[in-house]
Amino acid sequence: MNSVISCNICSSPDREVYCRKDSIDVFRCRQCGLIYAGETQSSKNIEKHYSKEYFENYLKTESIHLKNRFGKRLREIKKIKFPGALLDVGCGIGSFLKLARTEGYEVSGVELSYYAAEHAWNNFGLRVFNSELNDAGFTPKTFDIITLWHVLEHVTDPKKFLIEVNRLLKKNGLLVVEVPNIGSIAARISLMNWELMAPKEHLFYFNPHTINRLLKETGFSIIKNQTYFWTTPAMVIKAKADSIKNNGNAILRLIAFFCHVFSPLRFRVLPCFIKGDVITIYASKVKNLLNN
Repeated sequence: MNSVISCNICSSPDREVYCRKDSIDVFRCRQCGLIYAGETQSSKNIEKHYSKEYFENYLKTESIHLKNRFGKRLREIKKIKFPGALLDVGCGIGSFLKLARTEGYEVSGVELSYYAAEHAWNNFGLRVFNSELNDAGFTPKTFDIITLWHVLEHVTDPKKFLIEVNRLLKKNGLLVVEVPNIGSIAARISLMNWELMAPKEHLFYFNPHTINRLLKETGFSIIKNQTYFWTTPAMVIKAKADSIKNNGNAILRLIAFFCHVFSPLRFRVLPCFIKGDVITIYASKVKNLLNN
C-alpha cells in the first residue's frame, strides 16, 4: 500500500477525515472538496482483484447492464457524435464494445484483466489490449470517442490518466466519464455504509463540482451531466440498519423490504440536480495539453 498525502486535483495537503472503512482512512480535501482514500494499492494488486471470479459474477447480469446501462448511454453518445472510432478503457469482458460495434462504431478496448480481455477476444472477436492505457501503443489523436465506465475512481492518478486520454482524443473528440457520485443523497445518508464506498478499490470519490473541475483542468469542456441510481432506497435503509444494534435494526430492515418495490428505478437516466449516486459526464476535448 502507498500513502496519498495530497489532493489529486489541487495538490493541497490540507484535509480532514471523511470516514474510515476497511482499515483505510478516507479524506476530504479542505480546499477543493475531493474525497479520496489515504492509501492506494499497486497495479498488480488491483489486477488480482479483477479475477475470473469477479467477472463470472458480472456475466450473470450482463443482459441487465446491456439493456439498462449501456443501451441508454450509447443512445446519448450517438446524439453527440456518430460515427467514429471509439475506445472503451477498462472495457471488462467487452459488453459495451460489442453493443457499440453493432451500432456502427469502429471499436477498440483496453483492459487490465487478462481473463476479461481473453473473453472479449474469444467470444466477441474484439480488438482489446491487455495492458495499462499508456502501454497500449496508441498514436496521438486516434479516437473520436473515449469512454471511462467506472474507471477513474480506480486509477492512482486521475489527473495524469486524463492527460493521456486527452492525448489520444482528436480535437473536439468526445469523452464520457461515469463515476460514483459522493454528493448523492444515498452517499450522504449512508456515509461509510454506502454501497459504493470501497476504499480498497475506489480510490477517489467525485461529486459534480470536483469531476467538472478535474475535466476542465485536463483540457475538456463539459457538454452535460446526468445521474442515475445505483443504490435503491432499500439498499440505503438496509445500510443504515446495519449500523444500528438495537430494535431499530429490525424495523429498518422491514421498511427496506417494502421499499424494494422501487428497485426497477435503477439505471434510469436523470438530470444532474436529482443527485443520483452515479454521475455520467459528457465532455468535449477543447485543448491539447501535450505537443501531440
